[in-house]
Amino acid sequence: MSGTHRFQAGAHTIGYEDTGSGDPPVVCLHGLVDDLSIWSRLVASLAGDHRVIRMDQRGHGGSGTPDGPYTREDLARDVVGLLDGLGIERAVLMGHSMGGIVAMTTALEHPDRIAGLVLIGTASQCTEKVARWYERIAVAGESDGLAGLARAIYGEKSTKRIVGDAHGIAHVTRTLESLHEDPLTPRLRRVGCPVLLLVGEKDPMGPKASEIIAAALPSGASDLRVLPGRGHWLHVEAPDAVVEMVRPWLRECA
Repeated sequence: MSGTHRFQAGAHTIGYEDTGSGDPPVVCLHGLVDDLSIWSRLVASLAGDHRVIRMDQRGHGGSGTPDGPYTREDLARDVVGLLDGLGIERAVLMGHSMGGIVAMTTALEHPDRIAGLVLIGTASQCTEKVARWYERIAVAGESDGLAGLARAIYGEKSTKRIVGDAHGIAHVTRTLESLHEDPLTPRLRRVGCPVLLLVGEKDPMGPKASEIIAAALPSGASDLRVLPGRGHWLHVEAPDAVVEMVRPWLRECA
């Protein structure tokens, strides 16, 4: 099955695309203000061996916007709701940036549903300075809509086109802000699945954020790889390199 679909998740819909076949299924979770199309360069290769589901997170792309505020656990429930709707018992979650945070939260809240995690350029905690930046983004979305979000994230001259609902994205942004006072890091010792961490050497968050995650996971559970010369969006900048590393790793999760 392929193409764009909608799934009813309680009071809102989830937009997703379902491509390819093969176990384990892989669910791709995009970052803040992105949408499922961000994975297009990667899915063409990966779907040759695996069923690949790309979903728009609530407030983003073609997904609905339930009333806020939201929690990280709400975003995890959206993932599990989609798995239920598609009849998938267990899947590997591949999350970029915010999507990695949702992936880790899902693995902690619903461990029996997650066969593995591929975490790309993500973090399990944030500083007070970063938390204040997230709050500025949320306020910009509430006051100036999608254009305000783009300016707050990418600069005043940004021409970035964001697809979604600005108020919904503001609610999602505040779930990231919560990583300052309520970090995921101390909980990661409870993750019971294998984890592949991929990060670009020039990622603005730096490899350090991924190193913190790797150190917090159970001993032997993680494999951290730093891609020289690459930045934040590895699945866009270097999709072939990502697939080359992910494909053999996925065989261990089957």
